[in-house]
Amino acid sequence: MSTELKPEPAFVLHSRPYRETSALIDFFSRHHGRFRAVAKGVRGGKKNSLILSPYTPLLITWAGKSELKTLRHVESSGLPILLQGDRLYCGFYLNELLLRLLADHDAHTNLFDQYLHVLSKLANNEIPMEPSLRTFEFNLLDDIGYGLVLDTDAETGDAVVPEGCYWFDPLVGFSLKEITNTLTPAPNTLLSKGANWFLGNELLAINEGNFDKPGVASAAKRLMRIAFQPHIGNAPLKSRALFKK
Repeated sequence: MSTELKPEPAFVLHSRPYRETSALIDFFSRHHGRFRAVAKGVRGGKKNSLILSPYTPLLITWAGKSELKTLRHVESSGLPILLQGDRLYCGFYLNELLLRLLADHDAHTNLFDQYLHVLSKLANNEIPMEPSLRTFEFNLLDDIGYGLVLDTDAETGDAVVPEGCYWFDPLVGFSLKEITNTLTPAPNTLLSKGANWFLGNELLAINEGNFDKPGVASAAKRLMRIAFQPHIGNAPLKSRALFKK
């Protein structure tokens, strides 16, 4: 597949040295998804070395019939999106998710637009990080065919009830196991039974994107870790290690 006649919007997800002056670059493009290309002669202060950095909107063309393409042309299509501190680690995390979960040359136009949107939000230090990350994670799972149904019991088809205690199987969904007499049990009471337990009111708040309710943000973060695990595999995410440091 070649796009030499029509520049394609893209971002760099990851790059590494290749031979003496070239680089192997994983791109995320709007209409052609994720793919890898050789960028010849871009290392050591060569032309385009600075442009080919993560979080810079690009227009690119490439050629080649094999899985490994050859980059033909690259130019910036906007100013670099500047991420600092924890927000830079969030950018690492997003890129690593896309590298791990997206199949080669599988188009995800909506996800590409959402990626650009969340990067822009992360660059705005006045906007909280967590809601933007959680929203993107849910959209990513939806886009690859593993979207979560948060308001329905996977076993019975019944609506999730706020006072219910639900067990989450990432390959099945949420199943009601018991009913509590309160929507707000003592801190860590339910969690002490296992990370896969969630209250119905937490699931409903997450489903509505209401992360401001007490405990909902942490529940959503825990949920996404469990949901991604079957698709990421056993190798830990390097970006999570950076957060811990």
